[in-house]
This record gives sequence, structure tokens and C-alpha cells, in this order.
Amino acid sequence: MGFNWRCGPAVAVAGVALALTACGGSYEGSDDSGGSPASGTQQEGGGTLRVNMAVAPGTLDPASGCGANDLALIGNLYARLTRYGSKSGPDGTTEFDPDTIEPDVAESMDVSEDGKTYTFKLPDGLKFPSGEPVDSEAVKYSIERGLTVNGCGGYFLIDGIPGLIERIETPDPLTVVFRLSQPDPNFPEAMAQPAAGIVDESLVSKNGGVKKNTVNEWMQSHSAGYGPFLLDAYEPNRRTVLKANPDWHGEAPASDTIEITYVNADPTLLLQARSRNADVTLGLSKQSANSLEGQDGVRLIVNESPLSEQIGLPNGKKPFDNVKFREALTYALPYQEIVDKVAFGYGTLFYGPLQPVLTEFNEELSPPREYDIERAKQLIQESGVKTPVDVEMAIQEGNTAEEQIATIAQGEWRALGVNVKIRKLPAAQYITGLQEHKYQSYVRLDGPGVIDAGYYLGYDMICDIGFNLSEVCIKDADRLHAQARKETDDAERQRLYDKITQLWVEQSPKIHVYADRHVAVVGEGVNYHYAHEIDMRSWGK
Repeated sequence: MGFNWRCGPAVAVAGVALALTACGGSYEGSDDSGGSPASGTQQEGGGTLRVNMAVAPGTLDPASGCGANDLALIGNLYARLTRYGSKSGPDGTTEFDPDTIEPDVAESMDVSEDGKTYTFKLPDGLKFPSGEPVDSEAVKYSIERGLTVNGCGGYFLIDGIPGLIERIETPDPLTVVFRLSQPDPNFPEAMAQPAAGIVDESLVSKNGGVKKNTVNEWMQSHSAGYGPFLLDAYEPNRRTVLKANPDWHGEAPASDTIEITYVNADPTLLLQARSRNADVTLGLSKQSANSLEGQDGVRLIVNESPLSEQIGLPNGKKPFDNVKFREALTYALPYQEIVDKVAFGYGTLFYGPLQPVLTEFNEELSPPREYDIERAKQLIQESGVKTPVDVEMAIQEGNTAEEQIATIAQGEWRALGVNVKIRKLPAAQYITGLQEHKYQSYVRLDGPGVIDAGYYLGYDMICDIGFNLSEVCIKDADRLHAQARKETDDAERQRLYDKITQLWVEQSPKIHVYADRHVAVVGEGVNYHYAHEIDMRSWGK
């Protein structure tokens, strides 16, 4: 199976359309400092865009970035081989398309017949700000660095498949070849993640280098990338200033400068959005965002996200080792009321292992559970679990939505003889405890970093791995999942995930309360693009 990205028709591969809709231009001239040649596709940018965000990133290092707040900056500072495509969004905006992968710096890609070798061709003449080439050796170094550091980035790079990348070859400066241990149709999407950002080895080597399983402190707050933006200023937890890269090979960013301010007080964030002191506001509580409906001069842009509010019922802990008991709890929550009063309408109901935004989601197999307290009581009786029973539920301090969800569960489940004790924990203690499987149950907003069912279920469902916080173990589903990860035929892959969905629903292993809908407050006349890792290239006035 071979194909090239050229300016032509899209080619479908295992559910992901690969298309060149943003072909790179020619390269002529160079800047006075010996930087990269200017692109023939460059256009004049436009002014300064002001962005307010509720949460600051914890790192700027592609090898270490984990959550959306980290990836929000990393993805704009570092080019990758590929990127997500785009489609029309609400109210004249655009949004990322998880079904389409486009080139970022790669000019072409070829896949071997056995699906285990990916060959990327790079354009000639790209350079980091230091003057060093953005070539095949830079790509190889960057990916191997991520695997060596072995942080979140390393997990993204292997698409959640241990040992996926067997070796990387660089037969010439413009060709990089990945040899995989097994077919992985989703590999181009893994290369679209900010973790695959191409870094400047010369800068990293001067500032701590690469050490196995070790964070590079300098990279936490500096950039060593070639991307659509350059880091002009960075004050952790306060502000970031991005400048459009004049030597970016593709279309110039819509804004010359993006000034990002981190505002962690929701009332202040709301006040500044209401008074239009920011062009884009991210991270407002759903209640505050809802209060801006109809406000002159601002728009609420609402997008389906890959995240969902979940109640974890660790299946290895009593009483959640009983499938009837778990099923009973799923029927004892007023889901629509929670969406209306907690999420203020910014939620989508479903029940199954996959959020609706995922390509492999099957709506017919994932209808939301109905609120039926009498059925729940009957299931409790059938479970054989003696009631009353005490359950501790962990939540993170300061998370209003999750505290409300826990409180509603506490009230509803009392009628079943299930007494919920809510335990509020500081962020660090809460996260550490989750990772160590300390809690009997918990409430958490969670979802995949790579928008693919195989990646997501690879840590959310597989038996006996530490990332599986709900301790789900459905061995037949694991077997089907292993097959699906290698399957290159779209129809067969979907059939496998449909069967996994059915097995999962039968076991009621956790509660998806609702799929979260992402809300941004955007000024009138501002171009906005929603991407789960926050791609600011097209943001502008």
C-alpha cells in the first residue's frame, strides 16, 4: 500500500483521510541572520490578538507535555510531520477534523504494503531560528529524545503501543523512515501530536541535553522549535507572548502577535470577557459562559470535545467488583438534569466506552442510560450486595462541576442504601492518588489525547495496566482491541469496535455522565479555530 501526499485527491487509510490541503510553497531568499529561507506562501499577518486562559501550562517541552494546557502552547511552537485537518464549525468558525490528517512539514508520505514502514519526505531549506537545518536527522533526534525522556510525550509517540517504533532511519537529509513493530493505521495521527514537535538539537545540547527518564528543566520554560510561532516572552503562570515566525514555510499565521494572559479567578475571567478586554477567552466555568449568552460584542463558540465527565467505579474494589451493583448506579443519576443544571446545557448524553467525537463511536450502540430509580433498586437486590454500604468518592478541590456531580450522586444513591462520602483533595494529592489507584471511586473529566479509539481504550480499558484508573478488565474486549489496532480495513475495524462497545456496555464498568462541550468566548470579527490541543494559526481579527 503506497501513496504520496501531493496537491491532489484525498486518500483514505483505515478510517483516517490523508490529504494535502495545505501544500508547502517554494523557498527563496534568506534573512540577514542566516535563518531559514522565506516561504513563497508567506502573507502579511495581522496585528495583535489578546487571549485570556484560566489555566497556565506546566511545561513547554514536547517530551513532557501531558494535558491540554501544556499542549496549548507546545503545538504552536513546534512543527510536526502531520497535523489534523479542518472542517466547518459553528457560527462561521472552523474546527479540527479527527478523521483527516494533513501535512505539517512533510511533503509526502508512503506506507509499505504490510503497514509497518512509514516514509516521509521533507522540503528542502527549512531551518531553525539558530540556522540549523530542519531535516531528517532533526526529526529522528526529536522522536528518539521523546522516547528517551519517557514522559507523556513518549506515550503519545508510540500511539499507546509499547515498542511500536523499532527504529528510525535517515537515508538522506530529506527522508525519514519509521520501522514499526506492527501495522498501526493511526501512526500519522500520532505524528500530529505536539509530542512529535521537531526540536533543535543544538539548543537542547547546550541546555541540559537528553537524559533517560529525566525532565529537561530548561525546556520546561524555553522553546527550541521551528513552528508557526516563536516564543517572544514567557512568565510562568502569568503571561506568554507569541510572535509569528517570519520563516515559517507555510501560510503565515493570521496574527503577528498573540498575547496570552493566565487568569485563574473565574469572576475576573468573566469580567474581562464581558468588557471585551480579551479577543478569545478559554476556561470560563460553564455557568459564567452561560451568563454571556446574548451579550453584545461576544460570541459563545461551542464545540463537541473528546472529553467526558466520568464517575470512576474501580472494578477491582468492593462493592464495584459486582456488575449488577455497578449497573444499578448507572440508572440512578438524573443525567439530563445534570446537563441542564451543572453543565448549563454544554454536554452531550451517551453511554459507552467511546465519546461521540471519536470516529469509532456508534450512536446506536451507545444510547444514554435512563434515570430509573426503581430499576436501580431491583438491580441492587439482584446484586446480592448487602446494604447499606459506604462508598468514598474523591474529587479535586475547586472543581465546582465535579463537586456538584458528586453531591447529586450522593443524594440519589442514598435511596439505594449507598452512602457516599465525598472527599475533597488538593490537585496534586488528587492526581497522585488517582495514578496510584488509592480511591474507592472518583469524579474526573477525562478523554484521549490522541483522538483514536485504539489509543484511548489502550489505557482506559486494558486489563492490568496502571493507566486504567477504573480497573476495567474485559478479556474478550482486550483481544478484540489488539486486533482492531492492527486492522487496516475500515469496515472490519469498525465491526471490532462495535463488539467492544457491546461488551463494555454489558459490564457497566464506569459512568460517563456527559460528553463535555468546549466553550470559548470570542469577540465579534475574530476568526477562531477549535482544536483539542489549541491551534492558534488561524486566530486573528
